[in-house]
Amino acid sequence: MCVRYRLVAILALVAPGCSSQVKPPASVPVIGSVSQKGRPAAGIVVKFHPQFDIGRLKYIPSGETGPNGQFILSTGAAGNGAPRGDYIVTLEKPKVVSDREHSGIEMEIDEFKGKYSDPTKSQWKVTVKSGDNVLEPFDID
Repeated sequence: MCVRYRLVAILALVAPGCSSQVKPPASVPVIGSVSQKGRPAAGIVVKFHPQFDIGRLKYIPSGETGPNGQFILSTGAAGNGAPRGDYIVTLEKPKVVSDREHSGIEMEIDEFKGKYSDPTKSQWKVTVKSGDNVLEPFDID
């Protein structure tokens, strides 16, 4: 069989599986901000851990703060917000470092050393409601 025909046969078998895309859950807009000692905090990853059954796929809505400390949540699609419900909020500040002592391998660490990343110890709880959700700022020390 010619290579061209094999490729067409393979694509014919694979293509139907590509059309069944996973769709994110229904969501509403959610925006917020993070400040550190009263100043906008950039580069913070904000995660909303659902306290309800979010569905078969266990999405964790998240966003990253920009230079002005603001974030827009996404749940499976850029900027689409989060499903309505109750959440526990965690924060991390990722930083890439090199392990020069051992192998020079780069790894990502949390600059906050886990201080705000454990959902069981989080001080922030949020309810996402219908309509636009503009949250109170999350202030960290």
